[in-house]
Parts: sequence; C-alpha cells; structure tokens
Amino acid sequence: MSNKARTSPEKELTKTFEAAGVIDYLQYLQSSKKILWANFQAGVARGFGITIGATLVLGISIWIVTKLVSLPFIGEYFERVETHIQEYADKTDYTDELEEMNQLLRQINDKLDE
Repeated sequence: MSNKARTSPEKELTKTFEAAGVIDYLQYLQSSKKILWANFQAGVARGFGITIGATLVLGISIWIVTKLVSLPFIGEYFERVETHIQEYADKTDYTDELEEMNQLLRQINDKLDE
C-alpha cells in the first residue's frame, strides 16, 4: 500500500477552478473598474464596426444607384427623382425664418439687458 498523502478536495477544486479561469472571472466581477474598462473597449469596438459597416453599405448602395442611372427605364426614374430633390433644395430657403429668429433673439437680449 502506498502512504502518499492525498490532496484535499478543496485543493483539487481550487486547481480545477484556476484551470477553468473561474477565479479570474470572479475577480473580474468584483472589480467595477475592470468591468467599466472592458465595456468601454467593447463599446468603442462596436462603434467603430458600425461606422465602417454603414460607410461600406452606403458607399456600395450609392455606387449601385449611380450605375442604375445609365439604364434606360430605371435611369429615367432616378433622373426625375434627382430633379425633384434638386428643385426642392433650390426652393427651400430659410432666410426669412432665420431673420425672424434673429430678431426675436435681439428682443430677448434687449429685455434681459434692461
């Protein structure tokens, strides 16, 4: 028979937890700074990914639309849409509204100075 001392169940359990990374995870959960830093990094990565993805999708979509303008039937439709958008942009002039807002702000400023 062997007289070797057996390790205790607690030590075996601790070794198993260490191997599985459970102890590191529990330390992570107890540190709010680590959680905030990890979430900040994840948020930056998500924001960067969304920005790059949206840029690619919009760029490809615009490229496809510009190629469609040269098609006979679809191109005419896109030309009409472009014309309507351009006319709307030319008609839309907010100088009157901006002048009215400036006048109102001057009146408010004058009353505050009194």
